Amino acid sequence: MHEERDVLAALEADLAALAAADADLERDAEAAERTRIERSALTLADRLRAATSPIRLDLRGGASVSGRVAEVGSGAVVLLPEPRGPVRAHLVLVPAVQAVHGLGREVRPDAAVRSTSTAALLRRWCRDRAVVSVDLVDGTHLTGIAGATYADHVDLVLPSGRVAVPLAAVALVSR
Repeated sequence: MHEERDVLAALEADLAALAAADADLERDAEAAERTRIERSALTLADRLRAATSPIRLDLRGGASVSGRVAEVGSGAVVLLPEPRGPVRAHLVLVPAVQAVHGLGREVRPDAAVRSTSTAALLRRWCRDRAVVSVDLVDGTHLTGIAGATYADHVDLVLPSGRVAVPLAAVALVSR
């Protein structure tokens, strides 16, 4: 009889240990699923906002630019080249990005940041009448004066005249 109690107590202890291990596994699975759900809501822009080290962006059309993230807008990122040279800044349209090198795992969601439109970022350069170099997603390269920015296109003043370039065709604007 005493032996039966010992066997039952051992079985109860084993069952309790199994239940605790099962609860731990379930809790770990729930935490992992929550992490996957939270991560699925994050955008590339959220990760670019958190970048503290220089990164390199490979773009459609073959261009590649490097620098530190200065600003992230809705649909565009401004990089400051390192080391500083004749190009002061690159404005990269995020849809033209094919790969990002050097990006950490940190994120800074948009909720805490006022998002600036691509057109607004370009308007600053047009206001300065800056000479810009524009790489299109098909690899075409244009150089001219940033004339005016509209909702979905930018006017460039080229030696041959004024040309309207749809933002959807732009990969990179450098000044």
